[in-house]
Amino acid sequence: MFRYSRPHPYVHVLRLRGARPVRRLVWGAALILLGVGYLLRNEGLIDNVDVWLVAPALVALSGLVRLFHEPGLAGLAGAAMRLAVAAYLVVVIEHIGGWTFADTWPVLLIAAGVGMVARSLWRRDAAEEPNW
Repeated sequence: MFRYSRPHPYVHVLRLRGARPVRRLVWGAALILLGVGYLLRNEGLIDNVDVWLVAPALVALSGLVRLFHEPGLAGLAGAAMRLAVAAYLVVVIEHIGGWTFADTWPVLLIAAGVGMVARSLWRRDAAEEPNW
């Protein structure tokens, strides 16, 4: 039987050191926020639009968790990007300044592109990525 001795090139994506507790923290907080939001909606304390504000709260929470879990410039940049996306979501959900998602969705494309370019420029293990 033939055994492949080299690790698969995508193993590093699947095994993130220390990521499981962080994922549990974010998912646990997400479930708590969703549960509280729907309980408040069912009691009539908030309306359906306010329940949508859970999404920016979760994005901001993931940014803060990333900031504390991944110290350094990469963690700071990732946290700043997530906090900016959370702020954008609050602006479009609440229609602050007349901005809506339908008018400003290209902002998310620009942010994703900036993040990808920045990650490819400053990533140290870029040589380990497979050539496409």
